[in-house]
Amino acid sequence: MNHISRRPSSPLPGYLCLALALSLVLFAPGRAAAVEGGLSHYIPGAYGDFLMGYIPEAGFYLRNDTLHQSYHMDGTLKGGRAYAGLKVHSVLNLTKMSYMFDVPAINGLLGIGVGVPVIINEHITGDMAANYTTRAAATGLDTPHHLAYGAGGDRGGLSDIFLMPVIAAWNLGECHIAVMPIVFLPTGYYNKHKLTNLGMNFATFDGNVAFTWLHDNKLELSVNAGYMINTENISTHYLSGNQLHVDWTAAYHLTPRFGLGAVGYLLAQTTPDSGTGAKMGSFESSGSGIGPAVTYTMPVGGKDLMLMAKWIHDLGASHSFLGNTVYGSFAIKF
Repeated sequence: MNHISRRPSSPLPGYLCLALALSLVLFAPGRAAAVEGGLSHYIPGAYGDFLMGYIPEAGFYLRNDTLHQSYHMDGTLKGGRAYAGLKVHSVLNLTKMSYMFDVPAINGLLGIGVGVPVIINEHITGDMAANYTTRAAATGLDTPHHLAYGAGGDRGGLSDIFLMPVIAAWNLGECHIAVMPIVFLPTGYYNKHKLTNLGMNFATFDGNVAFTWLHDNKLELSVNAGYMINTENISTHYLSGNQLHVDWTAAYHLTPRFGLGAVGYLLAQTTPDSGTGAKMGSFESSGSGIGPAVTYTMPVGGKDLMLMAKWIHDLGASHSFLGNTVYGSFAIKF
């Protein structure tokens, strides 16, 4: 998050870090079973960033992200009801705070962090549909029926807070590594009869490892791989399957303060949904996206303020949401 020209000692060969990062992208699975409602605690592309595996030094870090999301989905199951033609427009603000300590015993850094997401507004429209049959007593014949009506609305407020109980980081020459397990807590408003929910109503553990290969302080390849383990939604008795997500950044830093790049993500679910609420079974889905990114670091009050912007366009999705996400972010170290 700070000035990128700092070059730590204890080098690790750059080609080794590059090989590790590429392997995470190339071997990520591309098909999956779908989670409840087509959504999870993972926001597509959220982990993809400049220097995502590089934490330069000890200190207090503050980061703020504002996201605008616009996406749609043909149909999904939520709260035991099947919805079709879902359209979502939302604005989310996320504040992340962390503190890192120098730890000579591990020749690296250790720290803790917390994230507080607030949904400024979430607007959802969709149709609820259900198929059922009745049998006439006189004839004994089945008659199909179809029920459909509109649903949706607007809502805003606190979403699901997440904790980073341990952050560990090492800077090894051109290779930078960060390990950041995350625990999402069900703190956001939830009503199984509503589409406009602010949280998932279940906890999630997300283990993350980030790599950054920075060659000559100019050419960068960063990769974050995470594995999400979801708990059961006690209101719907739906247990979403576990998810593997991989975010990547390829960038070129024209100066120590200005960089351009591309970002993208791959998402796959590795275990099927279960529980009595998983009435649609384990149908298959996949998701991926790509887009441009830019960063600029400017001096403010003797500190370096890092500004970032990116746009993620979903390339394809099956049984999950498809659309666009635009990010505007800043980060500073105190």
